[in-house]
Amino acid sequence: MSPPSDSLSPPHAAAAERLRRARRGKGLSSAAEAARLHGWNLNTYASNENGNASFSFRKAEDYARAFGVRAEWLYAGKGAMKAKRAGLPVLGKVAAGAEALFDDDYEMGAAADWLDPMVPEDGIVLIVDGDSMMPRFRHGEHLIFGRRYDDPSPLVGQEVMARLADGRKMVKILRRGAAPGLWTLESINTRYPPIEDVELLWALPFQGLRV
Repeated sequence: MSPPSDSLSPPHAAAAERLRRARRGKGLSSAAEAARLHGWNLNTYASNENGNASFSFRKAEDYARAFGVRAEWLYAGKGAMKAKRAGLPVLGKVAAGAEALFDDDYEMGAAADWLDPMVPEDGIVLIVDGDSMMPRFRHGEHLIFGRRYDDPSPLVGQEVMARLADGRKMVKILRRGAAPGLWTLESINTRYPPIEDVELLWALPFQGLRV
């Protein structure tokens, strides 16, 4: 469907209210805060938000990208406020020794057909393959991980999906290593020894599972 023409002006009050709603939905407390964050002219943005001036569909697209809403909804009230998420991407499997086969480009597998309001939009899913993490995780379960931490310090003591500097990716319990910048990865299944004093590129926190 073609976007609305820039020559058409939506009713000021309704469009302004949608713009305020979109801004508040991103946790921004004021028009000034939004303008400062996104580098917009405050007078122009404030006039759009308070209804003193209309905005074009092209400008609606800019605002929509910034606030995570649909431009058609923002400009003319058409359709849903936000595009429906298809699901979290299934990126690979967790196999023997809790090492993960994982696609860094987020192109592997299909999207999971369920959503969880507690999982961030950049979350991922790994499928357990085998019994290497019994009894904590079972074959076929879907493990959900949250956003990436380049500095994994806040995740110490938690179950994580970690990428080692040598390229391996593993689901382990994160511990501090013997020296700053080094980490120990403790196996979830005690049959496997910990991997001690390794460098990590990043870690993702475990946030739940689905059967």
